[in-house]
Amino acid sequence: MRRGERHRKACPSCGQMVAQEAIACRCGARWIAVQPGGPEFQMSRMGKPLAAMGMIGLALVVESVILAHEVYVSPFVWTEAVGSMLVYLARFFVPVALLAMYLAYRGWRQARREPHRYGGARLARVSMITAMLVLGGHAGVFVAHIPRMIENGRLRREAATRANLYRLAWAIEAYKHQYGLYPRRLIDLQEMDPSLKPVVDAWGREFVYNAISGDVAAATAPMPFQRYQLVSKGPDGILGTEDDIVLRDDVLFHGAKREEQRGVR
Repeated sequence: MRRGERHRKACPSCGQMVAQEAIACRCGARWIAVQPGGPEFQMSRMGKPLAAMGMIGLALVVESVILAHEVYVSPFVWTEAVGSMLVYLARFFVPVALLAMYLAYRGWRQARREPHRYGGARLARVSMITAMLVLGGHAGVFVAHIPRMIENGRLRREAATRANLYRLAWAIEAYKHQYGLYPRRLIDLQEMDPSLKPVVDAWGREFVYNAISGDVAAATAPMPFQRYQLVSKGPDGILGTEDDIVLRDDVLFHGAKREEQRGVR
């Protein structure tokens, strides 16, 4: 093909070469269209708004089913069950709501900047508002449950401390059964079991152990210890305060109750 013929085309009627942009030939033939027209209808892209709405809708459905099950299982305390479950589910559904809100925002920005290519601006706004409501609901319930969560944490620590007290008391009784008397120090328990590690309370502090002598002392030598007392210093870590947890004669006391009983005596 010669150089000048690159920008020419052949007439389909007579075969004569004419200019590329020509719409008619000398023989009278005419081209109906210079180039094929574009599509009559162009579908706007709505991937991000649809994905955001799908994610937040699925999250709401799953969460509603779980909450309905909690209400059915515990109908008498359903308000507390729903609140606690919302706090628990926040770790799963809050990230989903954040991702849905991000996708909805991106879709809304694209629809605003290029409306001829992207659509779903209204759907994106609805998705963003729904995601914000989900986040706000979970945040409100979480803030309302902070005092209860703190109290539950304190109760769990006290329960773990009481369990460790009874576990240590069992080891002390086993020592007495083997040697005939209570140990003078907690470290003496390792004589019975060298692999026995020191037992601590829920705050990571060692228990205070006091062996109490009997009511009658011998003339030549002190009587073997007949009783003992185990004390946890409690959350403040100070011995002798109201939050102390005391095990004495297999009975648990708090510091304030123990002092009140001493005052009564």
